[in-house]
Amino acid sequence: MKASKKITACLLLVAIALAGCTYTTTSSGTELSVVPACSGTTVNPAFVNSIWASWQGVSLLAASTVFIVSILIYTLGYALDHQKAIMWAKNQMAEAIIAIVMVIVVLVLISSLCDLDMKSLGLVSSCGGAGESSCNMSDVAFGYLSTMYTTIMQGYLLVIAMNSILTAAASMTLGFAPGGVGIIIAPLAGLAQVADGLLLASIALLTGAIFTLTQMVLLKMTASLFVILFPIGVVLRCFGATRGFGGGLMAIGIGFFVFYPLIAVLFYGALVDNIQHNYSDFSTSFQTAGTSPANTSWFNPDILGFIASFIGTVIMGAIFIPLIMFMILIAFIKGLSMALGEEVDVSNLTRLI
Repeated sequence: MKASKKITACLLLVAIALAGCTYTTTSSGTELSVVPACSGTTVNPAFVNSIWASWQGVSLLAASTVFIVSILIYTLGYALDHQKAIMWAKNQMAEAIIAIVMVIVVLVLISSLCDLDMKSLGLVSSCGGAGESSCNMSDVAFGYLSTMYTTIMQGYLLVIAMNSILTAAASMTLGFAPGGVGIIIAPLAGLAQVADGLLLASIALLTGAIFTLTQMVLLKMTASLFVILFPIGVVLRCFGATRGFGGGLMAIGIGFFVFYPLIAVLFYGALVDNIQHNYSDFSTSFQTAGTSPANTSWFNPDILGFIASFIGTVIMGAIFIPLIMFMILIAFIKGLSMALGEEVDVSNLTRLI
């Protein structure tokens, strides 16, 4: 199927999907609301009763239409002894049944993931406050990222404060030179080099914070957009001309909704505690040194060591680990799309990463 026809079919189904979304009016205007699949540790009732209930009829209608047309073609092919028509009809009936089975399997999978309490597995997240007793996988992943973002920004503010103090100290001069003649010394001018290094450190921390915030937004988007991507993929997969494209959409929806939060929990579960520990050491050393560069504690190499440890873990967790996660996610989506329809071309995205 040509790419233009695939895009046209996808846009048509997106329009149908968005027609079923709800709009809420707020003080800032009208906003589009997409119902997420999970709410707490249960399947969102709004997802089951409204969004998916309407798409069930569309999916079953598409599968039933393909099934009925295939039966007619099979009967006609059997009457005319046309083996190609018989084989085509059998293949289409089998694909229609497979599509229905896939829908049932994925719904059971979603229900299992929403009901799974990650705290029962010993995972601790910021989403489990005093008033909460459970978290689903998406909430746990978002909690880890939220904690890491807060810690990075706290460290960023400390580095900016240190840079300001050292820059001011490096510009201090002592002496007297009336008419430009005399002696002027800058005893702390050497701190300018350290201040320049801290400026680079602040850029690295701000970049890490942006990367982390991007992942937080992506988690919220994937949890909501799954209810659009997956049903569109189910409908498209029922028809031979769009089967490969529909399978690709299903793979993307499943990959981002199920697999992405899973690898986020696995990667950040151990890293967040390390980042918080390094920040605690860094913050304590800054408080000990005080705001005066004349304090001998400023010349303690442990201060710069704590900064290096903190920034190193932030660069690894906020910049390099997301790249590794997306490479794993792309490999998963690519393999799943081959099983569901046709391989998704992710070569451009891989080169970008």
